[in-house]
Amino acid sequence: MVRYLLLVLALVALVPFVPKWVETWVPGQTETAAPQAAVSTSARTLKIPADSSGHFVTPAEVNGKDVEMLVDTGATVVALPQSVARRAGLSLRKEDFTASVATANGTVAAAPVVLKDLRLGAIRLSEVEAIVLPDASLSKSLLGMSALRKLERFDISGDTLVLVQ
Repeated sequence: MVRYLLLVLALVALVPFVPKWVETWVPGQTETAAPQAAVSTSARTLKIPADSSGHFVTPAEVNGKDVEMLVDTGATVVALPQSVARRAGLSLRKEDFTASVATANGTVAAAPVVLKDLRLGAIRLSEVEAIVLPDASLSKSLLGMSALRKLERFDISGDTLVLVQ
Protein backbone atom coordinates (compact mmCIF):
# COMPACT_ATOMS: atom_id res chain seq x y z
CA MET A 1 0.00 0.00 0.00
CA VAL A 2 2.83 2.39 0.87
CA ARG A 3 4.48 1.69 -2.48
CA TYR A 4 1.25 2.59 -4.27
CA LEU A 5 0.96 5.82 -2.31
CA LEU A 6 4.55 6.70 -3.14
CA LEU A 7 3.88 5.99 -6.81
CA VAL A 8 0.72 8.11 -6.73
CA LEU A 9 2.48 11.15 -5.37
CA ALA A 10 5.43 10.73 -7.72
CA LEU A 11 3.00 10.71 -10.64
CA VAL A 12 1.07 13.65 -9.20
CA ALA A 13 4.28 15.66 -9.24
CA LEU A 14 4.51 15.06 -13.01
CA VAL A 15 0.95 16.24 -13.81
CA PRO A 16 1.87 19.92 -14.38
CA PHE A 17 4.35 18.91 -17.08
CA VAL A 18 2.02 16.65 -19.11
CA PRO A 19 0.32 19.47 -21.10
CA LYS A 20 3.72 20.79 -22.22
CA TRP A 21 4.75 17.32 -23.42
CA VAL A 22 1.45 16.77 -25.21
CA GLU A 23 1.62 20.22 -26.80
CA THR A 24 4.92 19.33 -28.45
CA TRP A 25 3.46 16.07 -29.80
CA VAL A 26 0.26 17.56 -31.24
CA PRO A 27 1.19 19.59 -34.34
CA GLY A 28 -0.91 22.62 -35.18
CA GLN A 29 -2.37 23.01 -31.70
CA THR A 30 -1.59 26.56 -30.67
CA GLU A 31 -4.55 27.56 -28.52
CA THR A 32 -6.62 25.89 -25.83
CA ALA A 33 -10.26 26.73 -25.30
CA ALA A 34 -11.29 28.80 -22.31
CA PRO A 35 -12.32 26.73 -19.30
CA GLN A 36 -15.94 25.67 -19.24
CA ALA A 37 -18.12 24.06 -16.63
CA ALA A 38 -18.51 20.28 -16.60
CA VAL A 39 -21.69 19.25 -18.39
CA SER A 40 -23.89 16.32 -17.46
CA THR A 41 -25.36 14.97 -20.71
CA SER A 42 -27.41 12.07 -19.39
CA ALA A 43 -28.35 10.45 -16.13
CA ARG A 44 -24.97 8.75 -15.87
CA THR A 45 -22.56 10.61 -18.16
CA LEU A 46 -20.39 13.62 -17.39
CA LYS A 47 -18.41 15.59 -19.98
CA ILE A 48 -15.54 17.66 -18.61
CA PRO A 49 -13.88 20.16 -20.97
CA ALA A 50 -10.14 20.75 -20.66
CA ASP A 51 -9.16 24.03 -19.04
CA SER A 52 -6.70 26.48 -20.62
CA SER A 53 -3.79 24.40 -19.29
CA GLY A 54 -5.16 21.19 -20.75
CA HIS A 55 -6.22 19.80 -17.37
CA PHE A 56 -9.61 18.33 -16.59
CA VAL A 57 -11.07 20.01 -13.51
CA THR A 58 -14.59 19.26 -12.34
CA PRO A 59 -16.90 20.23 -9.54
CA ALA A 60 -17.69 17.29 -7.28
CA GLU A 61 -19.29 16.51 -3.94
CA VAL A 62 -17.51 14.57 -1.24
CA ASN A 63 -19.94 13.41 1.43
CA GLY A 64 -22.32 16.19 0.31
CA LYS A 65 -19.75 19.01 0.35
CA ASP A 66 -18.69 20.88 -2.79
CA VAL A 67 -15.12 20.21 -3.91
CA GLU A 68 -13.21 21.08 -7.08
CA MET A 69 -11.18 18.09 -8.31
CA LEU A 70 -8.39 17.69 -10.84
CA VAL A 71 -8.77 14.42 -12.76
CA ASP A 72 -5.48 12.52 -12.44
CA THR A 73 -5.31 9.12 -14.12
CA GLY A 74 -1.77 8.76 -12.79
CA ALA A 75 -2.98 8.89 -9.19
CA THR A 76 -3.76 5.45 -7.79
CA VAL A 77 -6.31 6.83 -5.33
CA VAL A 78 -8.38 9.95 -4.76
CA ALA A 79 -6.31 12.45 -2.74
CA LEU A 80 -7.72 15.27 -0.60
CA PRO A 81 -6.05 18.14 1.23
CA GLN A 82 -6.77 17.92 4.97
CA SER A 83 -8.93 21.08 4.98
CA VAL A 84 -11.19 19.59 2.28
CA ALA A 85 -11.43 16.30 4.17
CA ARG A 86 -12.38 18.16 7.34
CA ARG A 87 -15.06 20.13 5.48
CA ALA A 88 -16.41 16.81 4.12
CA GLY A 89 -16.84 15.51 7.65
CA LEU A 90 -13.72 13.36 7.90
CA SER A 91 -12.37 13.88 11.40
CA LEU A 92 -8.74 12.87 11.40
CA ARG A 93 -6.39 12.62 14.33
CA LYS A 94 -2.63 12.79 14.19
CA GLU A 95 -2.40 9.02 14.65
CA ASP A 96 -4.55 8.44 11.53
CA PHE A 97 -1.66 9.58 9.32
CA THR A 98 -0.09 6.12 9.11
CA ALA A 99 1.12 6.05 5.50
CA SER A 100 4.25 7.74 4.15
CA VAL A 101 3.94 9.33 0.73
CA ALA A 102 6.72 10.79 -1.43
CA THR A 103 5.89 14.22 -2.87
CA ALA A 104 7.85 16.84 -4.75
CA ASN A 105 8.49 18.45 -1.35
CA GLY A 106 9.70 15.27 0.31
CA THR A 107 8.04 12.46 2.24
CA VAL A 108 4.85 13.31 4.12
CA ALA A 109 2.42 11.39 6.28
CA ALA A 110 -0.97 10.56 4.75
CA ALA A 111 -4.19 9.22 6.22
CA PRO A 112 -5.94 6.43 4.29
CA VAL A 113 -9.73 6.94 4.31
CA VAL A 114 -12.86 5.68 2.55
CA LEU A 115 -15.25 8.24 1.08
CA LYS A 116 -18.84 7.15 1.68
CA ASP A 117 -20.22 9.27 -1.16
CA LEU A 118 -18.51 10.91 -4.14
CA ARG A 119 -20.67 12.66 -6.74
CA LEU A 120 -19.59 13.91 -10.15
CA GLY A 121 -22.62 15.52 -11.73
CA ALA A 122 -25.25 12.75 -11.89
CA ILE A 123 -22.62 10.06 -11.26
CA ARG A 124 -22.64 8.72 -7.72
CA LEU A 125 -19.84 6.55 -6.34
CA SER A 126 -19.80 4.85 -2.93
CA GLU A 127 -17.01 3.56 -0.72
CA VAL A 128 -14.14 5.17 -2.64
CA GLU A 129 -10.60 4.66 -1.32
CA ALA A 130 -8.71 7.91 -0.75
CA ILE A 131 -5.83 9.47 1.12
CA VAL A 132 -5.70 12.74 3.00
CA LEU A 133 -2.55 14.86 2.93
CA PRO A 134 -1.62 18.00 4.85
CA ASP A 135 -2.67 21.16 2.99
CA ALA A 136 0.97 22.19 2.58
CA SER A 137 1.60 18.99 0.58
CA LEU A 138 -1.49 19.02 -1.65
CA SER A 139 -3.22 22.17 -2.86
CA LYS A 140 -6.00 20.62 -5.00
CA SER A 141 -8.12 17.51 -4.60
CA LEU A 142 -7.25 14.76 -7.09
CA LEU A 143 -9.76 12.44 -8.70
CA GLY A 144 -7.62 9.32 -9.00
CA MET A 145 -8.07 5.78 -10.25
CA SER A 146 -9.81 4.50 -7.10
CA ALA A 147 -12.83 6.53 -8.31
CA LEU A 148 -12.30 6.20 -12.07
CA ARG A 149 -12.10 2.37 -11.81
CA LYS A 150 -15.66 2.36 -10.46
CA LEU A 151 -16.96 3.83 -13.73
CA GLU A 152 -18.09 1.81 -16.72
CA ARG A 153 -15.59 3.78 -18.79
CA PHE A 154 -13.82 7.09 -19.22
CA ASP A 155 -12.16 8.46 -22.33
CA ILE A 156 -10.93 11.63 -23.95
CA SER A 157 -12.63 12.89 -27.07
CA GLY A 158 -10.89 15.98 -28.42
CA ASP A 159 -10.58 18.41 -25.52
CA THR A 160 -13.27 16.68 -23.47
CA LEU A 161 -13.03 13.94 -20.86
CA VAL A 162 -16.14 11.75 -20.81
CA LEU A 163 -17.05 9.79 -17.66
CA VAL A 164 -19.74 7.09 -17.95
CA GLN A 165 -21.26 5.11 -15.09
